[in-house]
Order: sequence, then C-alpha cells, then structure tokens
Amino acid sequence: MRSSAGGSARSRMLPVVVTALAACVAAAGPQAADPSEIVARCGDKLIRRMELEAVAQRLGVADLPASPQRARAEATLLEQLVDERILRIELDRIGVIAAEAEVDAALRKLRAQVAGRGADFEEFLARSGRTPSTIRDQLALEIRLDKFVEQQITPDAIGAAFEQNRRELDGTRLRVSHILLRPQVGGAGDPTAGLFEQAAAIRGRIVRGETAFAEAARMHSAGPSRRQGGDLGWISRDGPMMDSFSSQAFRLAKGGLSEPFVTPFGVHILTVTDVEPGRIGLDAVRPRVQKILATQLVRSLVAAGRRRTPVEFTADVPHFDPATFGQSPDERRVLGVGSGGS
Repeated sequence: MRSSAGGSARSRMLPVVVTALAACVAAAGPQAADPSEIVARCGDKLIRRMELEAVAQRLGVADLPASPQRARAEATLLEQLVDERILRIELDRIGVIAAEAEVDAALRKLRAQVAGRGADFEEFLARSGRTPSTIRDQLALEIRLDKFVEQQITPDAIGAAFEQNRRELDGTRLRVSHILLRPQVGGAGDPTAGLFEQAAAIRGRIVRGETAFAEAARMHSAGPSRRQGGDLGWISRDGPMMDSFSSQAFRLAKGGLSEPFVTPFGVHILTVTDVEPGRIGLDAVRPRVQKILATQLVRSLVAAGRRRTPVEFTADVPHFDPATFGQSPDERRVLGVGSGGS
C-alpha cells in the first residue's frame, strides 16, 4: 500500500484525462459511421472502437486476461476518452482556441526535447502511436487547457485553494487505524462482491457503540495491523500510504470514521486517532496549489460538460454506470461485458 509521487505546467493542465490517451488516438477527423464501430457518443461526437483498442494496446490493457479487472480497466479508459471529448466540446463552447503559430511553437519545443534525448522525432512518434496530425491535435488541446486554467488562477483563487486544502499541503500528519477485508484469491466474479456489505455491517456496529474500532480490527481485519487494533501509525498526505487510502484519511477529523472504500488491497474502513498540525505556508507549496487548482478547474469543466452533453455507451462494451459519475474508478459499477471484458 506504499506509494511514490511525481509533475509539469503544460501536461500539468491535463490532470484528469488526456496525456496518455491523446498520444494514441485522433480525436479530430472523420468519424466512423458503422454502428458496430462506435463504443460511445458524446452529443454528436463519436468514440470509435479502434480508438479504445489502440489505447488499450498502448497501455497494456489489451494484454490482460478476460476478467472483472480487465473490464474495469477498459471502462476507465473509455471514461477518459469521454472526458477528453467533453473537454473539447466545452472549450469550443467557451471559445478557447489555439492559434496555428502557438501549436507550431509547441511542436518545435517538443522536437528539441526529443532531439535533446538523442532520439529521432519520427521514431518517437511511431513508438508512442502518434502521427504528425495527432501530435498537433494533442498539443493544441494542451494549449487550450493552459489558457482556460491561466485565465482563472488568480492570487485570490490560489489563496482560497490553499485554505481549502490546507491539511493536505501544510505537512499535517494523521495517526490512522484501519480494518481491511481482503477479496478471495481466484474467486469468480467481482472480487469485492459482498465485502462492502460486510464492511458496512462492521462499521454500523462501531457507530452504534456495540464494539470498539480496535476490537473490530482484531476480530475482522486481514491486515497485520490487526494485532495493534488496526493502528498503522502516522501518515502524511504524500505517504507512505497509497493515494486512494490517504485521500480518504485526510477527509476525516480526529475521531472520524470513513465509509467503506476500496483499494487494490481490498475494502477498508479507517479512523483517525490523532492529528499533528502542519506548519508549511503557502509560499512553500505555491506550485502544488496551482496544480491542485488546475485539476479542480478541469474537473469542474468536465462535470459541467457532462450535465450539458448527453453521453451514451454501446451496451456490450465495458463502461461505468453513468449514475456513479464523480466516484473514484475503484468504487464505480461496471456495466456491459464486451469481448475483451470478462
């Protein structure tokens, strides 16, 4: 469950969607008319099966055996392609454009970076699944997103974002305990099926005062920390736990109890047993605050576009239940079972 971290300002403005995806597909250009080749519709914009397959191949998802995990991975890729289309629709709607000269300059900069690594630019394009057309298209989208974000990142907005996320930025540490329910290895179907209900029942007993958290951890947790009543010690927002765990912890006040949530290790319930306030100020983390604010702005743009633009999925292609939009991919229900899904 341990993690490592890493970031930039041009792809820095693409925190939720397209850096890996736009490298693989042509979002612009002729759309497929054959219904069997369409996997999703975003308003009048189509997502073609060949695009999804290209991304899956590029990112190694196509090599996974048919399983619920592969179906979830395919649904995640398709969701990101949808978000990329929604972004383009919204940027068109509000009139954010990239001039040809700006794209030319970005392309020259990219060529210089590739040459600086001793690589041939055409070979770089071929290895990454790009073409001259798709790389220009990707650079144009990144420029447009930069412009959209830069118009709204004001000193007041930065200050407000720091205050809103202070505990995650100022070095605050939390002491946490958890209860981990592990899925059965090699079981058929969704490996977390039934675990959420079990976790909710355990949580209910804790909330009602029928059992203490530490006692419930000793009785039910599959993690080694059960011997210490679930105590994992101190964590910061940046580690040592993985983000899907730490993000849940930092939503809680001292004494708070999370809802059941999933990580690659299983289903968890956690509690914060102590808080050590941080002392880091805004000036020390300003670039990080700007990145957080950029992420929020882009996500808000996608969410607004989702409300404006109808999205339809082909029934037999793995995709997330639209009713669960806004939840993390690990928590969302996967619908549709395509030939590559399970």
